[in-house]
Amino acid sequence: MSESANITSVEAIERFRAALAKFEKRTQGALDNLSSELQRATTWLEHDCPHYWKVQENNAADAVHQAKLDVERCLIFAVTDERPACREERAALQVAKNRLTYCHDKKGLVKHWQSVMHHEMFEYSGRIGHLRRILETELPAARAKLQLIMRRIEGYQIERPPDYQEPLQSDGKSNGENLPANKSPAPES
Repeated sequence: MSESANITSVEAIERFRAALAKFEKRTQGALDNLSSELQRATTWLEHDCPHYWKVQENNAADAVHQAKLDVERCLIFAVTDERPACREERAALQVAKNRLTYCHDKKGLVKHWQSVMHHEMFEYSGRIGHLRRILETELPAARAKLQLIMRRIEGYQIERPPDYQEPLQSDGKSNGENLPANKSPAPES
């Protein structure tokens, strides 16, 4: 179970940990930005578009009503016992009817795209949830584990290895500080 690790650079582990933190921060920022943009698009599609096309449809219906009145007025004023053609008024009526149809179609498209947006947001939430879980739980745990590994390695570097022999004093004797606990220094004679 205890295999030796061949660590050549503690700084490399620290750089990796820093890069992991930078990745986490940038990814979280990108996800937050994306969520903000999606919220803005959803608000536009759910509130702004329906309101806009409802107003446009009402305006177009008013324009159709006004164009019909204009055609009727034109027909009432007969010149020299001939029924007037009222071409301009009829053309305006047709334009108003086309606009009303266009606005009605746009309202239907908005409802369609609202449905599509709901479905896509559900899909997005499911797919992005895994990445968010990684960012919120697994990456901080990985950074903490790397920090622990670095502390342990630094601790190993501070400790002396067990076979370490203390340098001899100037008189050629060891001061006995590094002898095993069950042995005591030899008495001096």
